[in-house]
Amino acid sequence: MQKVNIILVGFGRVGRAFYELLKEKYDHYRERYGLFLELRAIVRKSGTVLLSGTRKMVSEAESGSGEKSELSGWIQTFSLADLLEEFKSGVLVDCTPSDLKTGEPGYSLTKMALSQGWHVVTASKGALVVHPSELAAEARKNQLALKASGATAAALPTLDVGLHSLAGAEILAIEGILNGTTNYILTRMADGLSFSRALMEASEKGIAEPNPVQDIEGWDTAAKMIIIANKVLGTEIKMSETRVHGINGLTEEIMARAAQIGKTIKLIGRCSRESPGAPWKVEVGLALLNPDHPLAMVDGSNKGIIFYTDCMGYVVVTGGKSDPRGAAAALIKDIISIYWRDF
Repeated sequence: MQKVNIILVGFGRVGRAFYELLKEKYDHYRERYGLFLELRAIVRKSGTVLLSGTRKMVSEAESGSGEKSELSGWIQTFSLADLLEEFKSGVLVDCTPSDLKTGEPGYSLTKMALSQGWHVVTASKGALVVHPSELAAEARKNQLALKASGATAAALPTLDVGLHSLAGAEILAIEGILNGTTNYILTRMADGLSFSRALMEASEKGIAEPNPVQDIEGWDTAAKMIIIANKVLGTEIKMSETRVHGINGLTEEIMARAAQIGKTIKLIGRCSRESPGAPWKVEVGLALLNPDHPLAMVDGSNKGIIFYTDCMGYVVVTGGKSDPRGAAAALIKDIISIYWRDF
């Protein structure tokens, strides 16, 4: 049995789902994996709630009972640096918003945690597309894990397949439907809905983010494909080097015309190169898929990825629908993979 200290930063939809899932399945993780996953604190802009402290660190939240008291003691007393120093080691879980231009706040959080001996598991993409090489080097230097399943299509096991299941094969290209919001919109538009109505429906179902611009314009898909490529292929692709086109501007007439010629329109992210030894490139855009294409039938908020290889053929994984609980599960999977000996 092993105790694992966890500090959660960010308490939006994914952060809250992580908190709830950890409580719900705490006993399962202990019994199945021999891990006590101890959430010590939650940090957000408005302050910190300390859920389990030491003699040096005690907050009002520790003296109460029940869910309400657990999250009622948001205070400014403890900084993230204080928590990292006090609990010595463990996993920082980053659920902060992704800024694809600056990489903040994820960059500063990740750099601080790695420098102080903490593994990092992240659902935030910004730092990994703005400072990929620097953070990877920092993790290697300190012999720590920097895991990103939650940032690469979450419930869909993209990195697991690329890094482990295909070990020994040469990956020739990768393509995927990596954004559940846009795939849901395209699916409903194929059913006859307008773009605006499909987006509204995605919002009502909790699939779309409150501000879905990164999804609709294709930047979220690009960020996920960049992270997948950099981790699986060992590239150092940056966002500024990608060609990105989203689904904005798509009309019912275009969708209807695609259906008439027997095609399906999907937003596809692709990483490929023109020839062996040539630079890898990432591009995102709408694609007309034949009915027999492996991704043509990936509908709703589900996602899918294809790895084309030299000796294993092409390998397809689909599913992993978009919701905060799926993203939370991906974060916990990454934590388990760091500590569980049989992973």
